Amino acid sequence: MSGRRHHYLPRFLQRPFAHRQNGKEFYVYAHHSARGAYPSNVMNLGLERDFYGSPEDTTLDDEITKGEQHLAQTVNKLNDGQEVPAEDIASLIAALSFRTKAMRKALSDLVAPLMEAGRTYMLDGRLLQQNLHESLHDPKKRKDLIYKQIRDQMGHHSREQQAKMYTLMLPKWKILVQENEGRLLAQAHAWVAFALERLMEKASEIGDSGFLKALAKGPNMPERAKRLAAEMVFEVWDAPDGEHFILGDCGTVGLFSDSKPRLALGSIYKVVDMEIVFLPISPTRCVVARTPSAVRSIGVSELNRLSAAVSHEFFISAQPDDPQLAELREAIGSIEPIASKEEIAQFLIRD
Repeated sequence: MSGRRHHYLPRFLQRPFAHRQNGKEFYVYAHHSARGAYPSNVMNLGLERDFYGSPEDTTLDDEITKGEQHLAQTVNKLNDGQEVPAEDIASLIAALSFRTKAMRKALSDLVAPLMEAGRTYMLDGRLLQQNLHESLHDPKKRKDLIYKQIRDQMGHHSREQQAKMYTLMLPKWKILVQENEGRLLAQAHAWVAFALERLMEKASEIGDSGFLKALAKGPNMPERAKRLAAEMVFEVWDAPDGEHFILGDCGTVGLFSDSKPRLALGSIYKVVDMEIVFLPISPTRCVVARTPSAVRSIGVSELNRLSAAVSHEFFISAQPDDPQLAELREAIGSIEPIASKEEIAQFLIRD
């Protein structure tokens, strides 16, 4: 990458899917959910202006570009049938699992339902009442609530004046809670609602910021790569004659212990583990990372369907349009990439 055209689906991964090459120019068939099927130069596909940062701060884009040479060498070696260390394959999968637009959009879209589910939970009258009653026995909660009452009821005062008011109110707090419980609960409800509303307005911005901060810690996800190398076994899957892999704009696809496909990031449930990760690296080859106990039990056509369904906008192939590819195009975006709103609500809200 260079300049302001940032490829979130790197060119080195697209090139092996080219149906035509002209010097350093590689052409693939793009299959877009809205634009249909069309030939495209990989220079113009899977990119977005300033995706990894503004022209004023190119640090992240520079780091990603620096790491791409080694990742490209890994892809080329795997496609040539060479032996590649497990650590290098793990680095490839870790890097390409996170940097995509599909992942950024999925994380950004998670923020609003997370906040909405949290709002339902936090505005539950029983929870607010429980916190208020706990303040009678929890010194820290009691102190926080008393100081909040001072600020809300008596306006701005110096730190010394607030401390004096706190000393006067502390012995009377139990009586104050008992006599004014309804008013205190209403105030707490209004304050929480206001704070959450402000956060909801910035949900997309918060999601984007989180994505970029996570990448900035290490675009190649070194810690995640170490875990993959330690926990997974790696193999290269060759497509049977007459069958071909597609490459979704999601890059990798994960299969989990609850039998659901997702982006290869993880599940919101601690008891659900990622068992297999697929990364197509050419029309005839796919890298597979799996736990030692997992068995790859799907075929090329099923993997292609999952790749399309988890993708955000498009997939690429070395073949022009046909009925099967048109069907895959219809499947783009049809699977929740991480979790549905219902799953998030179920996870967060407790009786």
